[in-house]
Amino acid sequence: MSKASVTRPERVLFVHAHPDDETLSSGGTIATLLELGAEVTVLTATRGERGEMLTERLAPLAGDAQRVAAHRETEIDAALAALGGPAHLWLGGRGARPTDLPERRYVDSGMQWGPDGRATAADDAPVDSLTAADLGEVVDDVRAAIRSTGADAVVSYADDGGYGHPDHVRVHHAARYAARAEEVAFSMIVAPETGEADVTVDVLPVRAKVRAAVEQYRSQVTVDPVDPADPTALSWVMPHGVREHAPAVEAFRHDADPQPPAPQTYAEMSGQGKVAAVAVALVLGLVTGGLGTVTHQQTVGAAAFPIGMVITTLLVIGLTVGIRLLYRSRAMVAAIGIGILVATQVLVSVGGQGSPLVLANAAGYVWTFAPAVIAALVLAWPDLSGLRSRTAPGRE
Repeated sequence: MSKASVTRPERVLFVHAHPDDETLSSGGTIATLLELGAEVTVLTATRGERGEMLTERLAPLAGDAQRVAAHRETEIDAALAALGGPAHLWLGGRGARPTDLPERRYVDSGMQWGPDGRATAADDAPVDSLTAADLGEVVDDVRAAIRSTGADAVVSYADDGGYGHPDHVRVHHAARYAARAEEVAFSMIVAPETGEADVTVDVLPVRAKVRAAVEQYRSQVTVDPVDPADPTALSWVMPHGVREHAPAVEAFRHDADPQPPAPQTYAEMSGQGKVAAVAVALVLGLVTGGLGTVTHQQTVGAAAFPIGMVITTLLVIGLTVGIRLLYRSRAMVAAIGIGILVATQVLVSVGGQGSPLVLANAAGYVWTFAPAVIAALVLAWPDLSGLRSRTAPGRE
């Protein structure tokens, strides 16, 4: 429900990934809201540094991220003016960044076209790209934009990003988390023909403004000429050759869930969530260290099979590898390793020099060094997200 009072117009924040997205997917609604007197802000996450340059004049810019970014800044300025002049913010910049943090820029992550015609992640996303950023940081920046604009509602993509672009998917999650955290309404852009819409906006009355805005993005799309037989028709050709037609209505589905999906990786957690996760990992390490120190000398059978050493070693492996697989977090693994070492040293110190807990035998040496070696190997292991994605399909 909107928080707007009768004393001021409604304030709506549109959150998009790159310049042109705001016009191509929600330009008609932006123009309509402005005509109705609403206060509209467009928040753009990246400058589309990896976008294609379609015209012969602009082709030399392709591949030069700084020059592409500078050009696309001019395009979005002109497009927003054509739509009616909504306010504009860059994610991580003034008005869209917590005041206690230095400003930053998120870079276009890039994409490639999959065999099904939908976008997929690029193989060479930059280290400062939007998808490489900590999701908690991105969420905090969107929350800052909600607060600075006093937004009553947030609008962004559906969970598939519209057509699969990884930046769009990341923006969906960030905007949804932020809206729920700030207790404002969140709506997702959907295709009118899907029948999923809670709200539709007739955008034909503002078609001329939308056409003028789309025409500013000459680096990204080729707009078809006006059809004298149907002046309200609007279509353009995308970089991959597909012709898109602007719908007569733009459609939105409200977020009906009481809470967004719970963060499933360390990177998706908020700052407080990360602190809590590391604290829990440290406690797990302390408990494991205590149990291992007490039980690693246990043997069974006449052959004195070192059951204690085997179980404690497997426990450390399972705990560290499991945490890394589930949460993709080196910080949590490090906390577990520290907890094990601290618990071991404390118990040995309490027992004194004659302590029977860690003896100078094979089991004692294994327990003394194995947890540190295991933790170091798991910390050095490359990102295990590929393994995790096979156990949890559908996640970004």
